[in-house]
Order: sequence, then C-alpha cells, then structure tokens
Amino acid sequence: MDRNDPESLKSILGHMITRSPLGKTLEQARIWEHWPHVAGQELCGHGEPVAVKKGVLRVSVENAAWMQSFAYAKWEIIRRINRLAGRELVSDLFLILREDHEAAKKAPKKRGPRMPRPPEKGGKPAE
Repeated sequence: MDRNDPESLKSILGHMITRSPLGKTLEQARIWEHWPHVAGQELCGHGEPVAVKKGVLRVSVENAAWMQSFAYAKWEIIRRINRLAGRELVSDLFLILREDHEAAKKAPKKRGPRMPRPPEKGGKPAE
C-alpha cells in the first residue's frame, strides 16, 4: 500500500486501539461491560471493578465474607478477563472492602504542611 493511498477507518481504529493509551483504556473498559460474565453471576452483585493500574484490577467488595469468595475465585476471574482481552491485561486482583473504599473517596485530600507567610515590609508577619 502506497503512503498516499487512503486507509480504512477500521484499519486506523485498529492501530489506535493496539498502540495507544486510549486503546488500553477501551480494552480495560470491557471489564466493566462484561463484569457479570467475568466475576460470575453469584459474585457480580457483591463486588465491582474500581480501577486497573499496572495490571492490577482493584475490586470493591460488599463485606469480608464476599471478599473471601472473591479471593477464592481470583485466578478464575483473572483468566476470564485475559481470555476476553486475548492477552494478559490483568495479572492480579486487589480486593477492597466497599466501606473502606467509600470512606477513602469522601475523605478530604491531604495537603502538605502550611507554610507561614513572608513578613511584610515593616518586619511584622502577615496575618
């Protein structure tokens, strides 16, 4: 194919999906889309995917009992995700209790220590 020949939209999107960060994000989004199949009908209502970071899927789980069930099914869930992706997309699962996850979302962001203001021209600190 000559560089001046037009390329099909399908081909362009295919290249974009396989070679760009956007493509990786779209590929990871399939986890949410197929969650009932990936987690299984019994587990899917008791936990939800939160994020994928460096190959680790974070899953928010309803309570400790369901966390144990997810831990037991961990390798099957990873296998289903990677089979769906056609490659290793996820290498591990990190389980979070939902109440801890919700509390972390609501907590104010931590800031560094507050620095004093520089003194004004008269040598007195600003208020």
